[in-house]
Amino acid sequence: MLATITSAFALCLVAEFIFIPIQADQAFDKDEKTLKIGTVDDFLPCSDYINQTHEGMAIDIWRRIGERLKLKYEISSIPSFDEAVSLAAIGKFDVIASCHEVTPERLELVQYAVPYTSGGIVIVSRQNQRPVFDLIVKIFRNKIVVRCSLLLLLVTAVTAYTSKYFRSSKATRKSKARRFTRAWTFLILNDGIDTVIGPKILDNIAVLISSLSHMLLMSAIIGTTVTIVFEENIAKATKELGNKELESMLKEGIAVLGESSTASWLNNRIAITGIYSEPDLEPITVKTKAEMLDLLRGRSADKPHHFVANITTYSTKLKEAGLEKEFAISYQSPRKTPQSFIFGSNLDDGLKQLINIEIAKMNRNGLTEQLEKDWLN
Repeated sequence: MLATITSAFALCLVAEFIFIPIQADQAFDKDEKTLKIGTVDDFLPCSDYINQTHEGMAIDIWRRIGERLKLKYEISSIPSFDEAVSLAAIGKFDVIASCHEVTPERLELVQYAVPYTSGGIVIVSRQNQRPVFDLIVKIFRNKIVVRCSLLLLLVTAVTAYTSKYFRSSKATRKSKARRFTRAWTFLILNDGIDTVIGPKILDNIAVLISSLSHMLLMSAIIGTTVTIVFEENIAKATKELGNKELESMLKEGIAVLGESSTASWLNNRIAITGIYSEPDLEPITVKTKAEMLDLLRGRSADKPHHFVANITTYSTKLKEAGLEKEFAISYQSPRKTPQSFIFGSNLDDGLKQLINIEIAKMNRNGLTEQLEKDWLN
């Protein structure tokens, strides 16, 4: 009897491990229902509706899932990301196949699939048309550069005035001015100092102090200048965006796509800074990518100098507008946010599991990464 009970228990365990995947696969009757798949179009490389068909990285991933699971489905376009979330929350769509960022606000409404890519906030700004001139102005406005330069001129001037080379001269005032200028130049350039050094120890000490000061001050000036030059070509983190910088961007014009995570981020950022809501301090909100491209090209009344976008799609916008050389990233979020499909509220849990398994397989074998590279290029 003990042997019989043990055998029966073992068979139950084996049956459980064997049939659980089968039950998950059969939880959704694939021949009974056609899935309604929604996608936010006009957002390559993620998704778009081109030549009477849906294309993009997210669409390619979904089609592979549908092929492997032998699903019946139909794809429909949705105008905005926020609307797609709302429609999935009430069960109008079974899956939203787009690059939806996983945000706390959206997680309160819908359930996400396994992430397959990542995005992040970027502020893209129009490039300066006078880069060299403005860079020089920026350098000479820097407090460290200005103070160290003035201090260097003062120290070398005092040393030149008290030097034996200048004091021992009994020539005319014009000749003494030339000798002073010559000694001052030697000390500033830190070259030809032997001409300035006199026979007394005090003269040597004064020149030595001047040389050490020259070395320290020039190091500070050069180091600060190099930092300013390199920072011109490096995007700052979004957390470094201060109130004055944001206010300046709003006055110059900053565009954003409405009903998106980027619009939510910008509005929250404005609210946190405490910038008052005024007509000239409000972002320019557009409804479609076409409106955004018209803005950037200057085809509308407004011509913003900046726009907020997702790092996944901003380069495609600039490429389509032919403005790749006119804009560059000025601020970028240091951490990337996961992006994923969204499950509709009525989708079967067993099918959710199967879809997640397929996405995880594609992530592991590098297919999702390769698809993203193909669409970005």
